[in-house]
Amino acid sequence: MRKLIIDRAMMLVAVAGLALPVSGQVARSHTPRTSETNVRAAKTPYTAEYKITHVQALADGTTITRESTEVRALDSQGRRMTATTIASGDRAPQTHVIVYDPVGRTQTTWHSPGKIAHVFKMSTPEAEHTCSRDMRDDVSVVSGPKSKLTSENLGTESIQGVEARGRRYTTTISAGAMGNDAPVVSTSESWTALNVGLNGLVVRDSRDDPRSGKTTRELTSLSQSEPDPATFQPPEGYEIVTKDSSGCPGETTAETTSETTTSK
Repeated sequence: MRKLIIDRAMMLVAVAGLALPVSGQVARSHTPRTSETNVRAAKTPYTAEYKITHVQALADGTTITRESTEVRALDSQGRRMTATTIASGDRAPQTHVIVYDPVGRTQTTWHSPGKIAHVFKMSTPEAEHTCSRDMRDDVSVVSGPKSKLTSENLGTESIQGVEARGRRYTTTISAGAMGNDAPVVSTSESWTALNVGLNGLVVRDSRDDPRSGKTTRELTSLSQSEPDPATFQPPEGYEIVTKDSSGCPGETTAETTSETTTSK
């Protein structure tokens, strides 16, 4: 009996000894997963150009058509730039630029032609997340308490050589919800790139609302090269006005610096 007890005790020690290397192997297996996560988090740069068309039909049958262009750029550091150019009648085109920099935790805006660039310093991660979210390539659809939202899968389509998946959202506002004697139906579509490395880039989106008309934004050209660093900087000779901000532009708390500088 004594020999049997000793043999069992030795067996338990041996099993425990085998378990230790296994535990170590499990712990070490987390290291490559972390590395893979970092690789997935890396940004794939691109520069995308869009044409935007807005068509509005008036009650008397008159149709108003406005066209503009948009350029979106993303670099490998995660900096995002959106430049929207609007031409109105005989006026010279006006370009509004907004740059979000997650590394410097700033958001910069300026107009061209213009003379001043505003740099907003984001003091909290929450503000940084909010500003980044405002610049996403997506279509937001809000469904109120007296409206109904449905969605539909549109399948896939090639747009400017980019394979994309589409989805349509239909919002129906019930009769009487805002004084309307019949339901008001509006739709929006969003086509998102499926190509590896494009980070869910929207290549086409549209909104069709009987109250405001139809707006379509469609990709016209795409480059997956690293953008020129100057893309994310105000033009040379602009006055740089730096401000502290708890959120995005428009939520400024205090102005800190105002000086004329030569952009590099």
